[in-house]
Amino acid sequence: MRYPIERVSDNWERRIVKNGYVQHREVLRNGTHGEWQFYISGFGPMVEVGTGRCTVLMEGGSYDHSVPIDADNRIKINGRWYDRRCWDH
Repeated sequence: MRYPIERVSDNWERRIVKNGYVQHREVLRNGTHGEWQFYISGFGPMVEVGTGRCTVLMEGGSYDHSVPIDADNRIKINGRWYDRRCWDH
């Protein structure tokens, strides 16, 4: 699925994906793009062996404080696991 892309500065773009999660990416001088990334503002305690929670930016400046993160640094958003290259802190 394609989501509308908003240019927020000369070198950054943003999009809002399913359920209001925000992703951003860098636009390089040569016109290429970095990876789409979610922004994690903080990490919570482990809730079970190998799984914790993190806080992810959402549309309008709100946050989801209960996004799962596993021991391999993957976060789960909208039922899909994303590895470390897909999020920033």
